[in-house]
Amino acid sequence: MNGVVIGLAGTLLAADAVAGVTIEGKPKVVFHAEGSPGFLTFDGVTRDLEVVDDGTTITFTVSIDTVQTGLSLRDQHMRDNYVETAKFPSATLAFARAAVTWPDSGRSSGEVEGAFTVHGVVRETTVEYTIKRSGEVFGVKASFAFDTSTHGIAIPEYMGVTIKPAMKADISVDLVDAR
Repeated sequence: MNGVVIGLAGTLLAADAVAGVTIEGKPKVVFHAEGSPGFLTFDGVTRDLEVVDDGTTITFTVSIDTVQTGLSLRDQHMRDNYVETAKFPSATLAFARAAVTWPDSGRSSGEVEGAFTVHGVVRETTVEYTIKRSGEVFGVKASFAFDTSTHGIAIPEYMGVTIKPAMKADISVDLVDAR
């Protein structure tokens, strides 16, 4: 569930980009969770994101063990009891390069469909994105909603607090053509 968020950044590359896109700087992936009762909200954050660009498909991968929520006990429960990172260590998002509008200059925005995999289950997802080009750097911001229960992740519950399966992910990453 935590790593789900990370794969989304990948939805942002375009057909005119050249194979070999790399990440510049430190990306940031955040997943937003809400508990029941509703007063409990928290974010899981990681800066661990990898990209593979084969010229046709772009795949973003995140190690779920790197996502931190600010409470080590909660992180441990999520990894061991729900996301099961020993069996499913990463989350990925793969999409066709041609599906994204990559700006020659200025900005572009839109939606793209991708295959999101977490907990060993692949689901199609729609990602909203904005790309701002500055020289050779493409600043990408992406956002999408996901439901952990559709990926076979049990609904977390601890001491009377339940985490809702509907979550939101935000990605911010700078990409450069590695030619």
